[in-house]
Amino acid sequence: MRMGGKRFSAVLLSVVATGVLIVFLGWGLGLFTQVIPSSLAQKLAYPPCEQLPDQSSVLEALASHRDLADRLQSVGPGVTIEVATPCKEQPDKALIQISYATKAEREGVNRILSQEGFGVPAVLVRR
Repeated sequence: MRMGGKRFSAVLLSVVATGVLIVFLGWGLGLFTQVIPSSLAQKLAYPPCEQLPDQSSVLEALASHRDLADRLQSVGPGVTIEVATPCKEQPDKALIQISYATKAEREGVNRILSQEGFGVPAVLVRR
């Protein structure tokens, strides 16, 4: 009988410890996502719509930096570059959207963009 009581205590202690661990990890992960937002993968944020350039300026920047666009696209088959208009209320406001499919492509794009840019806002988007 004494052995059963010790076993029950051990099981209860394990259950409580597991529950505490789950709560702690859940809280820790929740805190982690608040400190490091999930949008971190998209390294290039763009300004508010009011501050975005007009679409013709973005098209001009893309055309004058065609070599940069070509280098970015050569990083991998999943990399595409386009002019995007993210603001529904201001459809003439635009930016360059660089889409990628893999982590390796994102890293390659970031490597290039850390040395050179288009001169207009750009955003990275995972497909």
